[in-house]
Amino acid sequence: MASSSSSIANASSYDVFLSFRGEDTRHSFTDHLYKTLRGAGIGTFRDNEEIRRGEEVKPETETAIKESKASIVVLSENYATSTWCLDELVLILEQRKEGNHFVLPVFYHVDPSDVRKQNKSFTIEVKGSSRWTDHNVNTWKKALTEVANLAGMVLSGSETIFLKEIVDTIYNKLDRKEVHLPPNLIGMATRYEEINSWLNQSDVEFLAICGMGGNGKTTLAKYIYDSNWRYFENTSFVENIGRRCKESHDLLELQEQLLNDILGGKKRKIPSVSQGTCKIEEALRTKRTLIVLDDIAEQSQLVDLLGTGAINAQSKIIITTIRENTKNWFKSTYSRCQEYKIKLLNEDESLELLSRHAFGSKVPMEGFEELAIQAIQYCEGNPLAVEVLASSLSNENTILYWKSRLNFLDKDFDSRIQSVLKTSYESLPSILEKELFLHIACFFIGKDKDYVVKILELDYCALSGIKTLSNKCLLSVSPNNKLMMHRLIQEMGKSLVHQESPKFPARRSRVWLSSDSYKIFHKGEGSETMEGLALDMQLLKEDKVAFKLVTFTQPSSFTKHANMFE
Repeated sequence: MASSSSSIANASSYDVFLSFRGEDTRHSFTDHLYKTLRGAGIGTFRDNEEIRRGEEVKPETETAIKESKASIVVLSENYATSTWCLDELVLILEQRKEGNHFVLPVFYHVDPSDVRKQNKSFTIEVKGSSRWTDHNVNTWKKALTEVANLAGMVLSGSETIFLKEIVDTIYNKLDRKEVHLPPNLIGMATRYEEINSWLNQSDVEFLAICGMGGNGKTTLAKYIYDSNWRYFENTSFVENIGRRCKESHDLLELQEQLLNDILGGKKRKIPSVSQGTCKIEEALRTKRTLIVLDDIAEQSQLVDLLGTGAINAQSKIIITTIRENTKNWFKSTYSRCQEYKIKLLNEDESLELLSRHAFGSKVPMEGFEELAIQAIQYCEGNPLAVEVLASSLSNENTILYWKSRLNFLDKDFDSRIQSVLKTSYESLPSILEKELFLHIACFFIGKDKDYVVKILELDYCALSGIKTLSNKCLLSVSPNNKLMMHRLIQEMGKSLVHQESPKFPARRSRVWLSSDSYKIFHKGEGSETMEGLALDMQLLKEDKVAFKLVTFTQPSSFTKHANMFE
């Protein structure tokens, strides 16, 4: 029941609100529960008044419920005879719908079916009293049915053990459940609506959110998790798996984190990866769990963490990955996966995100409209790029500074963006595929796929390599068969080549600027490492306008390949 007015002043410092029928359990079960919760470090308040005066719940009671993170409803024999308790229950369930308020029904020597169907002592009906009206009685009946349908706990056996189980459940719900969502979220609600139906599909346990680095996969997973964690028995959010999973002991740590979360905070030591997989498989069969596995780089990581066995039909597992075609990962398992390729921000969303970070408002500052549009066009809908660029522009809100900064983007590539996008490149399984990526990024964007395969198949196994690059979200093929790449990814590839020799183009593996290529040929410079260059023949023959692309495989010098140019 509600806290007294003397204790309500510090309601925000409490975690749990206790709703109970005083005459049933005040000096017995609820008293022991209160002390056990407090002993576990869980801030709890209860009503200290022996007799309630008045007929309606006090305003401070409503405040207490709203400012608590969870409520325990002790449903004892005479609970439904108190209008105070019934009104509290209605308020608790309203708060559950409106926010992240966890509700745990505790059935103390009562049958949940009696609560659900309003039988025996839970039979309520219209009476002569002004409080027992048709409207109130129907509202209370609905509340009793709703709370009885929640995942609750029924006393059986030792009360001491039962109290510990209640505390473990509350502790687990209050601990590690919420995840930090970044400020200025833009577009997440729209994307969430597009995949919301997955949560209600009983035959599809997995959701794979895929796409290029920095495009909001993890943020969307956090948004889904934060919106739904309270509806599951246990939850787990394991971040940065690809970067954390380097050695076998790293994988053991991830398994232990996952298993402890699934088991509700019960600590389990895992002696080996294979045994850890078996323990997690066993836990997943029985626990109704919401799990997020962030940044899965390979199918083997998924198998090591979850196994291949059947999971509880009411569980949901979200993975984020730079890989596509993840449905193939589940062909040998009992589970099914829905794949969602996250959409980049549209122009309006990009403009709002940039404005919030650069100006602290939804729209650009007056006079900066055109520059803001120029900035988001550079980012091409990548949320990370927009945020990083906006933070650099916010240092000084002057037209002159913005123009200078945007001009600078054409000459340098922000290292923070590059470090994120590089993870996709570094995860490519072979050197040959990395070389193919660099070749395409420097020379072949917008070219016909079949044309590129014909040229590069012999040296780079281009047909299979292009598929790998597409699966890694580094490349895409347009409906008219053209190779397409996000501008930031292309610039990341060119930046990697540029870093091979920042001052001397002739020492790089690839040269894509015709001016650099012309100078190399004009000076007769050779290279043992050059694999390709692009040259506009107009620089050599003013009467012939043509763009020529030449690729080499470890040429000893350019003089030996002069006949390749027309």
